Amino acid sequence: PNDILVLGLEEKPHSRYERLCINSQIPDHERLRSDSGSCPDCIWGWPGYAVREAWQGLTGRGDFSEGARAAWKIFNEPTFATTYTPRSGVVFDSIDTEAKRISWDAMRQPARVRAIRKTDDGRYAIAYTVPTDAPDRERYALARFAHVAVGYPGIRLLPDLQSYRQETGDTTRVVNAYEDHEHVYAELAKGGGTVVLRGWGIVASRIIQTLWELRRDKKVDVQVLHLTRRVVSEGNSYRGAKREVDNNWEFQPFNWPKACWGGDLRFDLEHASAEKRAALLKDWGGTTTADREDWRQMVVQGLRENWYHIRVGEVDHVERMPNGKIRTVAKSRSDAFQDRTELDADFILDCTGLISAIDHHPLLKDLVEHHDLGRNVQGRLDVADDFEIIGMRNAPRGSGRIYAAGVSTLGGPYAPVDSFLGLQFSAQRSVDSMQKARAPRLRHLTASRSLSQWMKWARGKTPEGRRVGAAPRSRRPVSA
Repeated sequence: PNDILVLGLEEKPHSRYERLCINSQIPDHERLRSDSGSCPDCIWGWPGYAVREAWQGLTGRGDFSEGARAAWKIFNEPTFATTYTPRSGVVFDSIDTEAKRISWDAMRQPARVRAIRKTDDGRYAIAYTVPTDAPDRERYALARFAHVAVGYPGIRLLPDLQSYRQETGDTTRVVNAYEDHEHVYAELAKGGGTVVLRGWGIVASRIIQTLWELRRDKKVDVQVLHLTRRVVSEGNSYRGAKREVDNNWEFQPFNWPKACWGGDLRFDLEHASAEKRAALLKDWGGTTTADREDWRQMVVQGLRENWYHIRVGEVDHVERMPNGKIRTVAKSRSDAFQDRTELDADFILDCTGLISAIDHHPLLKDLVEHHDLGRNVQGRLDVADDFEIIGMRNAPRGSGRIYAAGVSTLGGPYAPVDSFLGLQFSAQRSVDSMQKARAPRLRHLTASRSLSQWMKWARGKTPEGRRVGAAPRSRRPVSA
């Protein structure tokens, strides 16, 4: 902890992610899309969340039926059972435990990083501001090695919805699903209403589940108008494998084919040229949702009971009506005719996701422009196979290196970079690279050291072997 400085505004490693989950209707008791092996609290991946849940349930310390279901999925997914996914609250609690074990609070300095510059002695000067009114709030940290993991720059709104909000100032009836929008469900619970959904990913599935629960529990008439630009009749295919499509939804357990994590598709992408990478990512990507039986049944039930409706068209504009409703004007075009569709609703929920372009993040934009860095095929940070940012090595006078992780590297050697397992993979690649570059006090993780560290993790001991809660050595002053 004394050799690592973490700069960021969030109190916990998962604070922002947890907030986005809650806003997009994934509370603690609901399940994420990640599988059991994606353990951000344990780099060894054992025991996975499914084993933990099965053990607790079967030994009487948890829900027996849930434990039995988890055990069934472990041995039968994906052929005879849907893929196991952990509850978000379990994951967050586990990360909290691990953060305490490795003394995260001792490493963390609340700060907003402004810029990164090379020094003439092979290091980096990192300018940051601490959230205080003190006269020394503008500070610098000096380091030979740095890791940039800033996540998504912000929440994205579709252009027509952004224009509507700018023109009207209405941020309560037109919202992004990642924004706090509990007022939508509170108002619908009083007397029902109509909602227009935009987007067909897993967040849209979560929203439909919430609306379905409103109808069931509050006995209110909630109508869902799900707008799509085109009818999806066939899913993406690659080498003879094709994603299943049903009622305009394209299904896949994870946001990328599973072989992208550690199978043949990972090697294909890593060894491909830039042009080939672009083609592979296009074939493998696209909007999908998880194939969960309850979600599919809700859609089928909604179509049968006539409260869930699929509408096709490209949005021309969105306007507010005199009666307070929001009208979406969409047009369907063909060679023979042009059809105009008007959808009146009480709310519009944008489920199309987050901003991932690095130009929307001040630090990343400054990093690329000031240091004249190249970009990959997706317009993101150009990184090597060990996730070192190409062009940022501070040489020949020094061996300073900067690494990156997360969605800002999409288009590089790894596809699922914004998943739990993807973040672990990139971090381990970077740490291996740092060890080869003779980073101070960093040793190769041999089999014996790996086993020793896992046993400390399993017993809740710190990496140094201290009991959790015992104070580490005091931090050395940060160079400034």
